[in-house]
Amino acid sequence: MSTAGTEFEVGRYLYCAVRADDDPSISVAGIEDGEVRIVTAEGIGAVVQPVEAMFDSDDLTEVRRWLLSHQRVVDAVGESFDTPVPFRFDTVIKGDDERVENWITENATQLEAALESLSGCWEYRIELRWDESRVREEIARDDEELAALQARIDDASEGTGYLLEKQYEQHLTERLQGRRDDLAGQLYDRVAEHARAVETAGNQSTLLGADGTNGSDDGFETVIELSVLAPEDHEGVIGDVLEEFIDRDGFDVNYTGPWPPYSHAPTIGDGGEG
Repeated sequence: MSTAGTEFEVGRYLYCAVRADDDPSISVAGIEDGEVRIVTAEGIGAVVQPVEAMFDSDDLTEVRRWLLSHQRVVDAVGESFDTPVPFRFDTVIKGDDERVENWITENATQLEAALESLSGCWEYRIELRWDESRVREEIARDDEELAALQARIDDASEGTGYLLEKQYEQHLTERLQGRRDDLAGQLYDRVAEHARAVETAGNQSTLLGADGTNGSDDGFETVIELSVLAPEDHEGVIGDVLEEFIDRDGFDVNYTGPWPPYSHAPTIGDGGEG
């Protein structure tokens, strides 16, 4: 582990926050098998690990291992308590347990609001994918304007045909984007009926194992990715909604979860001092 410029005398690595009474406990090993404990104040517990340096390395394999350890701790907390407010990797408060207690007190209003908004809910990741070449063929076959344009191309001279082909491709691209937008909107609206919150997700996930299939060579492309905050007992009905899309020819859906709600957790205070 490289620690140049990242060392300090006493620090507490923050995993997450939960509602907790006095003297709660959690049985799970932290990063590098470190001790994990819960520091409480104001009825809120911060799940921490004593550290003397940030977890900093140029070795991506080592960083991934630390991320998995971080996620494992938050998962274990979620199994023992209500939904936690997860903190990003390598969030550290410089100081001892008393400093953590003070931090909780200083940010109690924000922490309580976050715990209330996330309570009983978990994060689900949804990726809608389609075989774009098949959809293009379907649009070209069924669209009357494109069919008429294709007939003109077939009868045109070489120069005119070239210009018409460019016009055809532009129209087809517009139709394809319109179909993509319509499908994305339909999925968003249908899922939102059963969720507390829905956000469009980027290509980079804070959840290891929740990433979609970007970069695969199966011929399918992503239409939309969603991060969904929903009660666990809504998992099945959301799955039923997704079946409506899977049943369409040339479509596929990746559905993962439940995960701690990393994408829906607000930044608390300054997010720690790390």
